[in-house]
Amino acid sequence: MLLNKIELRNFKRFANFSAQLSPGINVVKGPLNEMGKSTLLEGIIVALFSNPKSIARELDAYVSWGATKKFETNLALEERGNTYSLQKDFHKGIIKLVNQDSGEELDTPREVSQRIEELLGTNSDKLFEYTSCIRQDQVNEVTSGRKEISESLEEVVTGGEENILASKVIQKLDDKISEIRRGLDRPARFPGLLARLKGDIENSSHQLKQISNEVAEVEAKKIELVEINKELAQIKEKYEDAKTLLDKNEFRIKTESSIANLAQKYNEIAKSLSEVNTLAEKSKQANDALNSIEGFGNEAQVSEMRNKLNEVQIEKRNIKEDIAKRRQEINQAKEEPNKRKFYRILGSKQSIACIAIISVSGIIGTIASSLYFLILVVIGMAALGAKSILAREETKISDLEDRIQKMEETLKESDVKESGLLTEVKCITLEEFETKEKDLWRWKEEQRKYKNQLEGKLGTGSIEKIDQQRIEVARNLAVEQMKITEDIRATALSQERYIELGRTVEKLESKQEELERDKNLCEAIIKTARVDVEEQIELEEKLESFQENLRQEERRVKVYELAKESMSQAKDDAFSSANEVLEKETQKYFAIFTNGKYNQVKVVKQNSEVWIYSTEKGDWVKPEDLSGGVIDEFYLAYRLALVKLIFGDKNPPLLLDDPFGNFDPLRLNKALLLFKDLSKDYQIIIFTLKDIYDAAANNIILLE
Repeated sequence: MLLNKIELRNFKRFANFSAQLSPGINVVKGPLNEMGKSTLLEGIIVALFSNPKSIARELDAYVSWGATKKFETNLALEERGNTYSLQKDFHKGIIKLVNQDSGEELDTPREVSQRIEELLGTNSDKLFEYTSCIRQDQVNEVTSGRKEISESLEEVVTGGEENILASKVIQKLDDKISEIRRGLDRPARFPGLLARLKGDIENSSHQLKQISNEVAEVEAKKIELVEINKELAQIKEKYEDAKTLLDKNEFRIKTESSIANLAQKYNEIAKSLSEVNTLAEKSKQANDALNSIEGFGNEAQVSEMRNKLNEVQIEKRNIKEDIAKRRQEINQAKEEPNKRKFYRILGSKQSIACIAIISVSGIIGTIASSLYFLILVVIGMAALGAKSILAREETKISDLEDRIQKMEETLKESDVKESGLLTEVKCITLEEFETKEKDLWRWKEEQRKYKNQLEGKLGTGSIEKIDQQRIEVARNLAVEQMKITEDIRATALSQERYIELGRTVEKLESKQEELERDKNLCEAIIKTARVDVEEQIELEEKLESFQENLRQEERRVKVYELAKESMSQAKDDAFSSANEVLEKETQKYFAIFTNGKYNQVKVVKQNSEVWIYSTEKGDWVKPEDLSGGVIDEFYLAYRLALVKLIFGDKNPPLLLDDPFGNFDPLRLNKALLLFKDLSKDYQIIIFTLKDIYDAAANNIILLE
């Protein structure tokens, strides 16, 4: 299986991390410690195996310091040409595995775990860490995972699943044998079946001896008891028949009353449901009508638009009124000169010219008469005054016309502004806006009215709850109606017959109690003798049963012991072949790592311990008896052999957290050549601070 991409968010030091991985050898390195190499390795393991729905407290240790929510992981996987996306959100408890090719999607931890096991070869993070994940200074910690490794090897060898492993079956057989035999060799607080059966046999034999002499004393009372029981049986039969008939009628009366109550309740609920459905439909119609008013948003927006349009209308009205006033002033100004015809004539150009001629003549005339000069001066001044008055009127009219032109331009701008506002609410005319506005407020009022009525009807409930009540009442009504069977109807009694039957039942019950007292007295006398023949026979049969059970249990223990012995032998035989493969693969890798110095390894069948032959010591030794470098080299080889044996053709990625710290340069070079060859079948991810792996890398990921 290949890891193509990993993404981590809020994962320890990674607030938002993403890295692309490639087939072959990937080198993840940073210039210093604490740059996130180990964190990324942990992130890969968590992304593969951890359950985001888990409440395990150890998962909290992965959350980034100061983060407001838990972390997320995303993996892009590839297996046999199929690509997958594995997403886990530990804050929301969401998990999703998607086959990008087929579209298949799994979203439960169990399904995802099973699919990961199919793709990777295991769903156990422990087994993965003890084999495929090799951390710095933890290379030799394979023995810590002896249980997981042993069970996985057994699965490979026997082809079984975890719950049917031979070792587990053997253990169960051993536990069962011990459980059955408990208490035979020494006293036990909770003895096993064999010890209990032997104790029962001993107690039963002792009781049988005691009761043999007491049996005859109870026979006479038994004869009397037989007569009482015969009469009591007859009374009981009559009583049971009468009581059954009475109970059926009581049941019928009670059920019919319940049916009537439920029918009334159903009608009331159905009526209420019809009313609230009608209100709900009207409320929906109001909502639909509101939604159909195009361009109108909420009430505040419509009110704001109304205010803006009102402002524009007021502004336009004021301008129009002002224009009208100014036009009136122009008309008045134009009419004023007509009222002053004398000034108009006097101030005309012709009059001015004439006055000028007269004035020249007047100068000449002054020589003849001073009165004539005075008259001419008065006429000239009047003409000039008339001209001044006419000039002021013309200026006023011109100013008013300029002002009207500017106001008309302002009025056009107001029209444009009004049109823009109407466009915002998707209206063409003000009348359309006002129509929509009226519809809005009308439907808003309808909406509030029906909503209030609906809330008044529902209270704290809902239409669904009322309908559920209706369905439940209908179901209960149907159940009650089904109780009135043909048998119940056939046994229906009149009121008088029902009362009479009740009295009969009381009499039979009284007689039955009387006979019961006689019976109890007789039985008490019999019981004082403690035993009878039947008890004696029963005890004899019980003793024989205990003896037979003891023989069967002893045979069963023998079968368990034979099965255990056979299973153990078969398991040992199967593991012999697995150990041979494990020895062969470990020897091959170990010889490469040590440059041929150590090439003999054996695995002890009884306890799966591994031994190495040392030519220097001339004997087999445990790995821990060798130097630190050789220990790491051996367990690295052992892990690689385990990966090949346990995972088979699954080819999980190999995560190496700089495990070559104790390798000398020659052996390190041999190891890198081996891993370069292994990278054809396995994706390898090396986490390091060093640059020595760069030459062998197919992909380098730098941690800043």
